[in-house]
Amino acid sequence: MAKLEIISKVRVVPNGYDKHSSFGNFEKGCYHRVRHESIYNKSKMTFGIFIPSSYENNCCRNIPALFWLSGMTCDDTNFAMKAGQKAFQAAERHDMAIIMPDTSPRGPNVPDTDVYHMGTGASFYINATASPYDEHYQMYDYITKELPSIIENSFNIGKNGLKSICGHNMGGHGALVIALRQGNSSWKSVSALAPICNPTKCSFGKTAFDNYFMFPEEGKMNDATCLLEALVDHPAPFDDILIDQGTVDPFLEELKPDAIITAADKSGQKLTLNKREGFDHSYFFVANFIEDHVNFHADRLNAKDSFSYSCW
Repeated sequence: MAKLEIISKVRVVPNGYDKHSSFGNFEKGCYHRVRHESIYNKSKMTFGIFIPSSYENNCCRNIPALFWLSGMTCDDTNFAMKAGQKAFQAAERHDMAIIMPDTSPRGPNVPDTDVYHMGTGASFYINATASPYDEHYQMYDYITKELPSIIENSFNIGKNGLKSICGHNMGGHGALVIALRQGNSSWKSVSALAPICNPTKCSFGKTAFDNYFMFPEEGKMNDATCLLEALVDHPAPFDDILIDQGTVDPFLEELKPDAIITAADKSGQKLTLNKREGFDHSYFFVANFIEDHVNFHADRLNAKDSFSYSCW
């Protein structure tokens, strides 16, 4: 079992306080920042976790988990600090934990660049195959294997596929790609706010992918629009995919929401795109609509039946 170090802990909902009920210094109703050594990224990684007040750390119990992936230049704290109040309160109502990993590995030995849309804070949640990034930037495996294993085995949260995934910007891209590649046997639902929908066709994605991957075709397996295009003649893995997008977002040309809508229509995968009038790309936008996303995932995490299919 991974050795976990609590960096900080703060109460964020009024319920659940019991000075005798903490487990290993983790507490119900609190947001924690946790550090551990990552096997895949070969560095220390930090994640945040909100634990609802109904939680019991019991191997016979299992509560749902929502994994949140933040965007470029962010770390594990941005979402909690800027949208956490609404997200945590909504998750509390649904007896749901929220897991908030960092956006990349960090440290003196981790490769970085002055370009803000790659390197530290901009992993694109991929497994790099090109040097020098291939040694540390294994974020796809970290998000899909290592971190869920820690959450399941250390907390008894999100076991047996009882988890969903959501994100913003680069994190929305990561959420969509991970869910489409792994299918609903691993993730009950997926949603995104202002995601990078077609990174192989935008400058942000092209710059990152040209440096992270050895071969161009690797980019297509990390592009949600390409993955949806590959779904033609296959059953849709999700009953719906929820995306919110601000209409005055200055990055619309980079995000390319129209591309993913076209791909979804062709594939038969239902995708709901809410165009939010007058909203930009900021966390003010995220904070206004995050409750809708928590509710969207709660409905599916609490459903009694599901089916399994993945793109890859």
